[in-house]
Amino acid sequence: MSLRPPRIAILVDTATSWGRRTIRGILDYSLQHGPWDVWIDPKGQNETFSLPSDEKFDGVIARISTKQLQSELSSSKLPVVNVSGIQFGKSVFPRVCIDQATSASLALEHFKSRALRNFAYVGPRHLDYVKQHERAFEHAVSSSGMKCHIYPSKTTRSSSYFWHPSQKKLISWLQRLPKPIGIYTWGFEVGRDLILACRKAGLQVPHDVAILGGDYDELLSDACHPALSGILTPAQQVGYQAASILHQQIQGEKVHQEAIILPTETVVERLSTEVMAIDDPQILQAIQYLQAHACENITVDDILRKVPMARRALERKFKSLLGRSPAKEICHIRIQRARKLLAETNLPMQDIAEACGYTSYTYLGNVFKKETGISPGRYRKDAQAYKMEQR
Repeated sequence: MSLRPPRIAILVDTATSWGRRTIRGILDYSLQHGPWDVWIDPKGQNETFSLPSDEKFDGVIARISTKQLQSELSSSKLPVVNVSGIQFGKSVFPRVCIDQATSASLALEHFKSRALRNFAYVGPRHLDYVKQHERAFEHAVSSSGMKCHIYPSKTTRSSSYFWHPSQKKLISWLQRLPKPIGIYTWGFEVGRDLILACRKAGLQVPHDVAILGGDYDELLSDACHPALSGILTPAQQVGYQAASILHQQIQGEKVHQEAIILPTETVVERLSTEVMAIDDPQILQAIQYLQAHACENITVDDILRKVPMARRALERKFKSLLGRSPAKEICHIRIQRARKLLAETNLPMQDIAEACGYTSYTYLGNVFKKETGISPGRYRKDAQAYKMEQR
């Protein structure tokens, strides 16, 4: 039996935050269960990937985005795990990917929490995986009884460019949209161009147009002005899970062919979505009061003392504008603060609970898990691991 480490090819782009985090997850698994001899070809997301003809491998983890690559890997007879959300016909390889539906729902809820009621999507629609991303958001919006405006970008498959909008057409389209509006995009490149187009169109971001990226890149998102909010996808977990499945295959174990689809957990809020699209002065005053005092020991009665009005009217207007009651909005603000403190500080859990308006860590833990689906400890571990890999 050979004692050499398994030689693994990783056919995943290194140019995007998603790609780098996916690779980080693979390497984390290798450090814990390897070592592995890893081969990576640094490329962009839309460059052509292929196995080198003069190399021998024991397994492959790939983002299979073309039929050509799928055919090549099938012919190789190697163990393969696919980390792409795209599927060509019947599943050929085990697959681990991100749930686009939960990402789209999270994006919509983020916009709705800012009291936005107009929505749009912008992305390079000639790419199959972007089209899936678009459809997920369009479905989430239409399921809520609203319309999603789609930017009619070029759909030709012959184009070799990732994203090449006509600034004139993009500006004209933006000016025709109902305002204020929340626009969900495919990643940083699109978000950056949208911010620039809004500036040229005389539209303010986020007050006229709030922009949310379909992924979050700490470096590139902050390079925009205003900084671009984004969906924090579980790319590192995708890589780790894919590596685990590949390891099983290399060891001769049978693996399930059903796709493992990981849900998205959170939105990283930056200035591009920091808006409250509310004309009602009383409700705006109530929300501003909550933003300043929600993490104190307050109740709905405190809001009514600050903004005198009937309780029923307050409840009705909150649900109409924000989609949740005043009590739920207090909870939402507290959980958002808890997320920030968990991700950015090393404060003890009890201190975080008290800083968010809860009397005990147990109480915070119960509410946090109910709202997010994971424990505060797990959230802190994942968020701080992400920060480390960005350094």
